[in-house]
Amino acid sequence: MLIPHRDTREHSMFGKRKTDEEKVAAKRLSNIRVAAAAAGVTVIGGKFHQAGQQPLPVEGSRVTIELGETARKRITLTRVALIGVFAIWAKKDESKLYITIEHPDGVLLYPVAAGKEPKARVFATLVNGEATGVSRT
Repeated sequence: MLIPHRDTREHSMFGKRKTDEEKVAAKRLSNIRVAAAAAGVTVIGGKFHQAGQQPLPVEGSRVTIELGETARKRITLTRVALIGVFAIWAKKDESKLYITIEHPDGVLLYPVAAGKEPKARVFATLVNGEATGVSRT
């Protein structure tokens, strides 16, 4: 005999009330959405979006940031994954900051103005749950 699942959340006249965990998760996503917009990254419905790319979930993602001068000195696996063997010849703009979002489902690379570095750090810290520096070496 199947026992139906019973939702233990309280009901109000506007529907089910959120649990404390749901409230914390919603607040975190809201903070990430605001920080992402300030850094030049789009978040819609709990996913990172970029034109022409598959959206990636915020949960389970890891963000790294690099200045163009650093990124130009090495060819990353991320670039190879995104643009194939042409990554060898692709130059990165040194006046840009590169925000890389990695998730088991894929990788997104956002080139943004280097002046957004402080905002990018805040964004990366919120997603990663820890302070994130910018690679400069």
